[in-house]
Amino acid sequence: NGWENFKVTDKAVKKKISLVKLVPPNRWGVSGKQLMELADKVVETFEDQNPNVYEVVQNVIKPLCKDAGVSYALLLNPKGLKCTTFVTHAWFESFLAFVVDIRDHFPDFETRVFWICFTANPQTWKPDELNDLLGPSALQSPFAIAIQQCDTFLIVRNIIKNMYSRLWCVAELVLVFAYGESSVQVIGKMPLRAKESGNDIGLNATCTVPEDVQLLLETIELTDLDANALVAKAIRAPPGSILRRRRVA
Repeated sequence: NGWENFKVTDKAVKKKISLVKLVPPNRWGVSGKQLMELADKVVETFEDQNPNVYEVVQNVIKPLCKDAGVSYALLLNPKGLKCTTFVTHAWFESFLAFVVDIRDHFPDFETRVFWICFTANPQTWKPDELNDLLGPSALQSPFAIAIQQCDTFLIVRNIIKNMYSRLWCVAELVLVFAYGESSVQVIGKMPLRAKESGNDIGLNATCTVPEDVQLLLETIELTDLDANALVAKAIRAPPGSILRRRRVA
């Protein structure tokens, strides 16, 4: 893919050149072992509590990354790790359940490299800086680049929140079927009586950043795929399902 032999020089790292701009998005990954180490930090920080991803980002990831000004993935791996698995999920879920679901799904969990938005993207950046990072089109965003270059697309559902009430999750699902070659796998359970459609699901889903809605809807429209049908399929699928096997040229 042109980045197979990509390397960031030690000199560049020592100069603290912005690694987020230097390292290609498909290398903004954390290994399974590093994800488990993050879970250990979360348990230490929250003790007997069961935090969601929002709380983990605010209380663990941001303090760790604040001085460096980079993502958690690049804080751990300044030269990047080539991602094998793109993870799509909703931040309302239990962070620890999220990690356990992924760990239990992959026999090679520790050595896999995961692209996860809250570790891949710099969480301490200002909103305008993040908008610049995402770019003018979702098709050019780090999300889209990673989706196209990972060999597995993992849908991690949860019992707290229907992830397809979040438009970014809808867009990621559409993008992998439109442009990705990866295997599409489903784990985790949906909330009880989760809706497959409605005024807040699929193309009617929302974003934390309101300005993202139009950007994502335009991107989805370009694919000519039935987003709502894909969402319904992902919601109905039993845990452990494979919605598509990896396409090999």
